[in-house]
Amino acid sequence: MTKSAFIAIVGKPNVGKSTLLNALINKKVAIVSPKVQTTRYNITGVLTEGDNQFVFIDTPGMHKPIH
Repeated sequence: MTKSAFIAIVGKPNVGKSTLLNALINKKVAIVSPKVQTTRYNITGVLTEGDNQFVFIDTPGMHKPIH
């Protein structure tokens, strides 16, 4: 039986979310840079191990709203 999981990588800007995605799937799918907002759209990376499939979603950095 095949099992799959969806995992979102969420956090503040420039904390290493894209670097983590690249390391988890052992491929360079996300651009990494010291500039804020390098990731502007969700990026998906898939890791398959045996009957297990992990779908990682790298999200843009989250900012606190200014009120």
